[in-house]
Amino acid sequence: MWPNALLQLLKLAPHVTRLVPVADRYLQSRTENGKAQRRALEQMADRLRGDMEQISDGMRGDLTQLATAQAGIHQQLNEQSETLAAIAADTRATRLASDEMDTRMRGMEARMARLWMVFLAGMSVLAILAAVMIAMLLHIQHLHGS
Repeated sequence: MWPNALLQLLKLAPHVTRLVPVADRYLQSRTENGKAQRRALEQMADRLRGDMEQISDGMRGDLTQLATAQAGIHQQLNEQSETLAAIAADTRATRLASDEMDTRMRGMEARMARLWMVFLAGMSVLAILAAVMIAMLLHIQHLHGS
């Protein structure tokens, strides 16, 4: 069996010698393609790094502008909060004054109603007294004049 295998290998030797340069060229082209792909990938990675640096620089600038804008808005909100607190205090004071004024007005209205009743009662008494006096004067005049 071994002798036959060796014999067949010897018969294939001329073909193998022709295939070796082809295989060598294939392996070299494959190695060159691999190196070319590696270089292309490295260049692409370098470009991507540059692009990423530009993007990150732009984002840092945008974030700085955003932080500045937010600080301004925060300051405005604080000022508006203080203004609203002052307005709320003024509103409370106005409401308390208004409530106090309403209480005073109700008291004055009640006193005015009592005074009006006293005035009407006094006027009624005066009218009755005037009628009685007129009646007495008429009666006295009628007694002296007849």
